[in-house]
This record gives sequence, C-alpha cells and structure tokens, in this order.
Amino acid sequence: MKHVRTGIALTAIAMSSLLAVTACGQGRGGAQQSGQGIAKEITVAAVNDQSGPVGYAGISASQGARLAVEQINDQGYLGDGVVIDLAQSDPAGEIERAVSDMTKAMADNDVSAILGPTLGQQAAAVAPLVNQRKVPTVFTQSGSPGVVTGDYTFRATAPMETYYSAGDKWLAENDFTKLSLIYNGTLPTYASLVEDVITPDQKKYGLSIDQRVEVQSTTLDFTSQAQRIAAAKPQAVVMLLTAPQSVTFMKQLRQAGYTGQVLGSTNQSAGMIAPAGPAADGLVYPVDFSASMDTPESKAFVDAFAKEYGEAPDPYAAEGFDALWWIARGIKASNDSSRDGVQKGLAQVASQGFAGAMGDITFDGNDMRVPGVVVKWQDGKEHLLR
Repeated sequence: MKHVRTGIALTAIAMSSLLAVTACGQGRGGAQQSGQGIAKEITVAAVNDQSGPVGYAGISASQGARLAVEQINDQGYLGDGVVIDLAQSDPAGEIERAVSDMTKAMADNDVSAILGPTLGQQAAAVAPLVNQRKVPTVFTQSGSPGVVTGDYTFRATAPMETYYSAGDKWLAENDFTKLSLIYNGTLPTYASLVEDVITPDQKKYGLSIDQRVEVQSTTLDFTSQAQRIAAAKPQAVVMLLTAPQSVTFMKQLRQAGYTGQVLGSTNQSAGMIAPAGPAADGLVYPVDFSASMDTPESKAFVDAFAKEYGEAPDPYAAEGFDALWWIARGIKASNDSSRDGVQKGLAQVASQGFAGAMGDITFDGNDMRVPGVVVKWQDGKEHLLR
C-alpha cells in the first residue's frame, strides 16, 4: 500500500506540473496533426538517466538511440531530407525530476514520441500521464508493473522471466541437475522468477533444488551463505543477486572452496561481474543481448557501435537502438509522424515483429519479447553458448 500511495501522490504532482507547463509551453510552430504525413523534422525526447544510480543504463541506451538516429537519417529511411532529432534530458535517478522532464516533453507540441525513463519507479509514475496526454512513449528497462498500461505506453526490454528458462535448459543439457539456489528475496523480480519460472522448470527439465538460501538487499557479506552452499557440494549454484552482491558472493563462494558451475542472471551482464576478477570465470547467465551474438543484425549493430564509440555495446545500448528503430519503423508504417501516427505505427510494427540488434523481436501487446541467449563470462569477456 505504501508504494500505491506514493505512486498516486507522484501522479497528482505530475498532473499539476503538466497543467502548468501546458499553459505556458510553446513549440516551434505547433504539432503536426494526424494524417498529414511525415514531417521533415521529427523530435524524439529522451528522458532517461545520464547520471545517478542507474545512469550507466541511461547513458548506454542513449548511445544506442543516437546510433540509430544517425543511421535512420543517413539512409534517408523516412524520406529525402527527413531527419529525427533526439532531445536529451537527465532525471538523475530522481522520480520527481523524471515526472517534471516528462511533463515538459509532453507539453512540447514538437515532440512526436518519447524514449522514457529506465528506472521502474520513474516509469510507473509517468505512465498514466503518457496515456492521458496520448504521447507515444517507449520505455527501456522499467521492469516494474504499471508501466505498459495503455495504448501509448510501449516497452523495448523483454522481462527477464520471458527468457530466463534458457539458462535452466542449459543446466539440464549439461547434466547440472542437483542445485543450490541463493536469491535476493527483497526484489519482486527475483521472487517471482523463483516462483513462476525456476520452480516449474525443475519438473520441465529434471532439475532438483536441494538447498534454498534467501538473502535481502541489505545483505553485503555472504561468508556464512557461501560456506553453507560449498559444504552442500551442489553440481551448480543458481545465483539471483544484484550486480554488487554477485561480485562479493562469487569471491566468497570461491574462497569457501566451491569450484563448480554458477548460473547467474542479466544483472551480471554488461561487465557488471568484472570486479569479481578470476572468481567470476566460468559464470553462465541468460541475457537479452550480448555483443557475442551472431545474427546478421546483431553483428551489424556491434560493428557500428564499436566504430562509433570505440567499445562493444551492452544490453542497454541494444535496447535503445532497437527502441529508436521501432519508432522509425512505426512512422514509416503509418506514414504519419504525428503522435497518433507514431502510436498507430508502433502498434502495427509490434503486431508483426522485426529483426533487430537483439535478434528476432516479437511482442506481447506493446511489450517486447526476445529469444535471449546464454553466455559464459571468461577472461573478461562474454562467450556465446547457445
């Protein structure tokens, strides 16, 4: 109930801010009306953290989005002389600031679509406004409930539970069937993953979880848990912990003498497990995107990103890239860059799916789904397993 009351309060604040900004907001000559075709200049507002606790995700998503914009404009994908402008803001991890930035973007008549906040609490706070003002918004990350709630809210990140089974299947295929499980029970994502995916997968793949260890988000020292797990001598350990927790746990698990297989989650991707050093070698985890993926679209994206930024892309960059291409495909499908046109086009593309950086992309309504891949972390790099 506490979270519900907070969400209602934030929505009320956002409504007040929206009314104030709408009263004084001015665009560059007014919004294009539905059915008037594709404008020569299309503005997409990016309201995602560039600093703060999840700034790393927003920065990468914006890098991927900018690369997509560059490709779309250079190719003349939407027509000769048609360009997309990406207008960036930084909520810096603050919910109220995200509400304010989104409110300003929605009140700007020149904004055709928005790349929404990555933090789930931010996204849930603004989703009601997005639908009320009818501004098509594509969120990345934002895995909380209450985000994809209407015709104008879209998400370009597949929920972890939709592809995590690939990791369980890999364990079974490699005869790792006697397992120990350690998970952060404070996080709803992990609690539901255990209940709704891992538990059914035991019967489906012939797995047996003989030991369950639950910890909290406040758990920082895993010495006792690591010793208990090592003493049980499981064939593999399933680890559902936050990125900082997983670094500490992997070190302490190896110190406790366990040398067997560990299966992690997306939270160890994008180099997040690197601080664990050699203790992380051999870690396997399912992920929605890896730079080691070998589809033609994935390879092309990785090459273009490396050329542009001098490094391999992470999943957040792939999500931002596919999100912007989703918007561009939607505009082309509807032949209409107005807000209503973008919304209709996004829905049309979602009904058909497309091949993107993350592979063959499909949708459940307005919510993205991807095949996912299983990778192994070894010597500071991800290696594709399946």
